[in-house]
Amino acid sequence: MSIWSLPSEKVFRVFEMCASYQSFTAAAHALGVTQSAVSQQMKMLENTLGLTLFFKQGRQIVLTPTGKKLLDAQKRAFGGIREVILDERKKKESLDVSVEVFPGFSVRWLLPRLSLFFAAHPEVNLNILTLPGDGPEASGDADLTILYTKSHKQDWLTQDRLFPVASADFIKAHHLDACPDEELPQKLMLLPLLGDSFSHADDIWVEWLKGTGLAPTPNGICRYPQSNMSLLLAELGQGIAMGRSILVRDALESGVLMQVGGIQTPSPANYVIRENQMRALSKGGHIFSNWLRKMLNDQ
Repeated sequence: MSIWSLPSEKVFRVFEMCASYQSFTAAAHALGVTQSAVSQQMKMLENTLGLTLFFKQGRQIVLTPTGKKLLDAQKRAFGGIREVILDERKKKESLDVSVEVFPGFSVRWLLPRLSLFFAAHPEVNLNILTLPGDGPEASGDADLTILYTKSHKQDWLTQDRLFPVASADFIKAHHLDACPDEELPQKLMLLPLLGDSFSHADDIWVEWLKGTGLAPTPNGICRYPQSNMSLLLAELGQGIAMGRSILVRDALESGVLMQVGGIQTPSPANYVIRENQMRALSKGGHIFSNWLRKMLNDQ
C-alpha cells in the first residue's frame, strides 16, 4: 500500500474512539452516528491497511498488538500536530515583534519616536533590525520590513517630497537665502552637493532638478551609502543634501537644517510596510504596524 492511499483523518479519529470505548456501539453513540457506520469504517480501514486491528473478546472489541502500535503512532502524530497548532497560535498572540528598517529612516524618523510608541504600548517587545544602506532588499528575517519603494503605490504610507537642505551657516555663507528660485538650480550646481550612492529610487537630485523645469545635469555629487550620512554632512556645513520631507522633518523643526529655496517636488518613491509572508504576524506586530501607519498618516 502506498502512503498516499492512507485513509482520511476522520477514519483514524473513529479508530481512536473505538479503541477507547472498546465498543463499536459506544463509539457510534459518542460520535452521533450509527453502529453499522462505525463498523463499516473500521472494516474499510483494516482492508485498506491490510492489517487486523481488532478482535472480539466477549462483548468488547480489543486492539490487536498491531492495532496498539498503530494507536500509539497515531497519538504521537496527532499530538505533534496539536503541539504545532498551539505553538503557532501562541506566536500569533505574542507581543514580540521584530522590525527591519534601513538606517536613514531608523535614525531620522523611527528612533526619535520610539518613546511615544513605548509610552502607548509598554507591553510590546520590539526588536529593531537595521540593514546597511538604503536599498530595496530585505533579509526576510523580520516580522515587518519598512521599505522605500517606487512600486505598490496603493500601499504608500507617505507622500514624500524632495528639496535641497543645508545648514543655516552654509546658506548664509553662499548667499542662498536671497537667490530667486528660477536661478537656484544653476547656482547649486556650482556648490558642494551631497547624495546617496545606494538607493533603489531614481537619483533624488535628478528627480528634484526635473521638477524645477530646468534639469541641469548634476556633476561632482559626493555620494554616500546612506541618506543619513549625506544629511549629517549637510548639518555640519559640508554642502547641500537632497532632503526627503519625512527624513528632514525633525532637523528642519530644530533649525539644524534649512530648506534651500522654495522648490519642492514629489518623490518617486515612498514608504511601505511589509509583513513576512513566511509566518503569521503576531499581536505585537499588528500593534506596531497600526501605530506606524497612524504616525506617518499624521505627518
